[in-house]
Amino acid sequence: MRAAPAFCLLVVSKTCNFRCKMCNMWKNAERPIDRKELNLDEIKGFVDDLRNVTTDPIFIHLIGGEVFLRKDLFKIVSYIREKGFSSSITTNGFYIDEEKAKEIVRSRLNGIFLSLDGFKEETHDYLRGIKGSHARVMNAIELLDKHRGQNKGDRLSIGLTMTLMDKNLDEVRDLTEWANSNEKINDLFINACLQPFDCDDQEREWFKNTRNSDVWPQDLEKVHKVLEYLAVCKERGYKICNPPEQLRLVKEYFKNPYRFIHDSRIKCPRGDLAPEVNAYGDINMCFCMPPIGNIREKKFSEVWASKEMQNAQDEINRCQKDCDIAVNCFYKIENITDYIPK
Repeated sequence: MRAAPAFCLLVVSKTCNFRCKMCNMWKNAERPIDRKELNLDEIKGFVDDLRNVTTDPIFIHLIGGEVFLRKDLFKIVSYIREKGFSSSITTNGFYIDEEKAKEIVRSRLNGIFLSLDGFKEETHDYLRGIKGSHARVMNAIELLDKHRGQNKGDRLSIGLTMTLMDKNLDEVRDLTEWANSNEKINDLFINACLQPFDCDDQEREWFKNTRNSDVWPQDLEKVHKVLEYLAVCKERGYKICNPPEQLRLVKEYFKNPYRFIHDSRIKCPRGDLAPEVNAYGDINMCFCMPPIGNIREKKFSEVWASKEMQNAQDEINRCQKDCDIAVNCFYKIENITDYIPK
């Protein structure tokens, strides 16, 4: 019997309103798009079919691009919740005003991650490419906390995500201490920087290119000290999602981004129980492998039970490829979602 998914990523949009240094997804608006994104009925059909694979209230985590560029986002979240699944989103927070905050709470969303890449306003705005974006995140935190319920079991969880980059390393401690002492914040999730997403020219030694100097840490000793600080904070009970073992593993990533998995002799943490359905319906188990199917052509439940899926999972478990993407993949599924009330 095939094990059920433990978690599911659903990309609801490939477009974005920001111009982030660590991501090129915003350039999609400048590129010819020959595929249409999933519509509401197609997403509902996927959610319905997921019930044929698992009856557990697993998380369907919605990501972009920027999720709030979808006008039907709240319909998607509400439908996921109606079907008995848990739901969370990652957003840059730019579009969260008073009315949006009310709608988020009404949709019964379990958790929201707001991207915050600098303790200082000028750092975050620079890395995100939009002036005033730091202020929008801070305002979103206030509004979401204002409107979420008081019942801990039903209360929206407000989390932050920070990507470690050269430009913000000196602010990690201040941001961590602030988030940990802020009663409005439930958790902080740390990502290591990767080659900017959606690059047209994938280059293996991208981190040596001077155009990425704001992204890739230039001082290895400094980034190691920051990661050890974060690991110790987690051990002391700080509101950090990442387990200390993962944070210390990231040190090896920054030493050699393509060999850290093999040199550390660990199994690929991407795992085989966390499928991603992208904005065009492709079903992916690994970002370095071709899609296994498409929900427009075959039901997810059929693909999940297929020989092709078994072969893909076997390949992931045997994988010996040099890979940098796995650093931010799920070290343990429960570390990503166990803090969010279901």
